[in-house]
Amino acid sequence: MLSDKELRSRTSCSSRRQSSSLCTRSYRGSRAMHKFWRRSRGYGLTLIGIAILLVLLFPLVWVVLSSFQPTADFYAPVASLIPQTFTLENYSSISSQIGPLLTTLVIAIFTAALSLAIGIPAAYALAVFRWRWVAIAMFLILITQVVPGVMVATPLFLTFSRLGLLNSIVGLVIANSAAGVPFTILLLTAFMSGIPGSLREAAHLDGAGEWRTLFSVIVPTTRSAIVAAALFSFLFAWGDFLWALTLNTNGTITPLSLSIFQFVGNFQTNWGGIMATSTIALVPAMILLVGAQRYISVGLTAGAIKD
Repeated sequence: MLSDKELRSRTSCSSRRQSSSLCTRSYRGSRAMHKFWRRSRGYGLTLIGIAILLVLLFPLVWVVLSSFQPTADFYAPVASLIPQTFTLENYSSISSQIGPLLTTLVIAIFTAALSLAIGIPAAYALAVFRWRWVAIAMFLILITQVVPGVMVATPLFLTFSRLGLLNSIVGLVIANSAAGVPFTILLLTAFMSGIPGSLREAAHLDGAGEWRTLFSVIVPTTRSAIVAAALFSFLFAWGDFLWALTLNTNGTITPLSLSIFQFVGNFQTNWGGIMATSTIALVPAMILLVGAQRYISVGLTAGAIKD
């Protein structure tokens, strides 16, 4: 016969074992449920991302596929994503677009170069020298990014007309750079502000001046950000239509965007030519984006370094 004390002891041990078992099963169940919800959330975010990607890619896919169908099919009662009849006749007049293509390429390259030539020293000065008016300058630069281009189209046209810059590549480069330079300054200032001051001090101890420090130390360190700024400036000029239309009065200079617009006639629109030329215009932009992808990816985190 067990005494009351031994019986209570065994009962207590048995209860503790059952409680421990229940806690273990409860913990495992909670962990499995947490893992299930975490995976479900990941799958949900993935599906949302895929849906957004499909919405963004649909116009591009439609343009490319539509460039291979006859113009008459665009007026069919029922629209179709896949062309019913494949043809290359829309690309037969591409040779006439070589001139506008080269013109746009020259404008975009010089726009990116001018944006960097002005933006890099300006961003370095705003990021390194702690002047009292730096915050005001950054605010004014930021305002230029939110002002619609249509608001300044007429004043810019009148100014360029008096300066003799209408119907010229130089005028279009300056107009596009007016948008590319502020963006470059804002982007590079953010990255240069995150560079440790010890790098600049070490360069000064070695006898380097500000310009030598900028091009030998700061520029290599912010290479990814510079590539990203140049890419955005290039793409902005590549797809520009507002300044190409406003500052070109006699058709002497015809960028690619304006050339596409000329396919629109008074009585009938050559949709096949528009789609084919638009597809050709996509190729350089896609090549640049793919080639500079790793620089943009690195540049997204380059500004996280703090002194």
